[in-house]
Amino acid sequence: MIFKINIYTITAALSALYMPSTTLANQTDCVTSFNPKADYFPDKVQVKYNSGFSITYKGNSKHIRNNISDETYILYQCGTPIPNDARPTPANSSQVGGWTKVMAVPGTKVVLDSAPASAIIEFLDVQNSVAASYEHFAITSPCMQKVIGALPRVQQNFGTPKARRRNIIDRVPRVFYDLAMEELQWTFTTYGMSDPHSIAVNPEDASDMLGKAEWIKFVAAFYNKEARANEIFDQIEARYNSVKRSAANGSKKTIGFARYSKVANGTVTGWTIDQPQQWMAQGLADAGLNVHSGGMTSFKSVDDFYEAVSGWDILIDLSSEPLPHGGATIPEWSNLVEGYKFSINNKVAKSLPFFASNSIYRSDLISSYQNATDFSEHLQVQPDDLLSDFVKLATGSLGAKDTKWLRNIPGKVPVHWVSPADCKN
Repeated sequence: MIFKINIYTITAALSALYMPSTTLANQTDCVTSFNPKADYFPDKVQVKYNSGFSITYKGNSKHIRNNISDETYILYQCGTPIPNDARPTPANSSQVGGWTKVMAVPGTKVVLDSAPASAIIEFLDVQNSVAASYEHFAITSPCMQKVIGALPRVQQNFGTPKARRRNIIDRVPRVFYDLAMEELQWTFTTYGMSDPHSIAVNPEDASDMLGKAEWIKFVAAFYNKEARANEIFDQIEARYNSVKRSAANGSKKTIGFARYSKVANGTVTGWTIDQPQQWMAQGLADAGLNVHSGGMTSFKSVDDFYEAVSGWDILIDLSSEPLPHGGATIPEWSNLVEGYKFSINNKVAKSLPFFASNSIYRSDLISSYQNATDFSEHLQVQPDDLLSDFVKLATGSLGAKDTKWLRNIPGKVPVHWVSPADCKN
């Protein structure tokens, strides 16, 4: 057997000497000699779920369509020619939507303004490609906080080139976003922008739980990391389906989303029932839960609100506490007691199933001091872990306390505040 392996190895090596030059794996640097017949991206990704984007490969280029942001990205291997079919939207165009953007890959110097993209970059282990972040960008990952904390904060500047140059020369307390001067390639954002250098990353808008995780493939395409993305996604998909099978005979508890509204002086002005997005409803059903449906409804009377939620076994709170100077902060149990009128003498409130079983949760268990939540970051590409949380809610008798993202409020589970000091790398 050893002799056969050696013969195979020698044969393969000799064959390679006489074969045309081809790329054996997606390259992480620029090529120096272009072969028009080569497949520069042998490692490819395929979209399997309702993710919101599509991708095709053509020799030295990748064509990505983001249906959510209404943008097309044509990526070509650096060191090779721009594809003949690349027709980028002019940088000075005033059109809204429908932009085509042409960029060389892989990414080596990018800007961050997307929490899900930050999470994916960490998964792909390409943190060293981040060169800056937007001025008010906030994330929860302690190691990524540490990375961007040592980098410039940039601001999109819509002024004239002369004004941009003046602002940089004057050394204002921020670096204005000028790709030519800063040698930056693009910005990962959470929305489409009418400029040639922004990439919209939209897992939060995917209509399918596993479709959210497929955005790992999307970001990976900008780094030529398709092989790694397929590996990560396959693991997430396998675990999600395993958890789903284990929850096939779930409790069929009913879960709903609600919030109270409060103004800065502390006055509660009403209550609202919200509807989950399609992907969220799918995940809850996969966990064996019934999802309250019926459209968003607002109430001015707390008794009317109680009647509407009287059949709920679990409540997910979406409220935010207003600060006197504007903005919002994270509510604790005492805030919810006041906001939902959960007084100890309120017999109607005490009779509500979710109140009686301590089954009230929020998605802010992991948060940063800059008011970012990991629920908006890693959740967007880790639906397997979110499904596990949902299953714990479905099976918990007196409120689950070992969830990853969902904080049990009556149990007074504290927020896990994270900072760069928590990075162990």
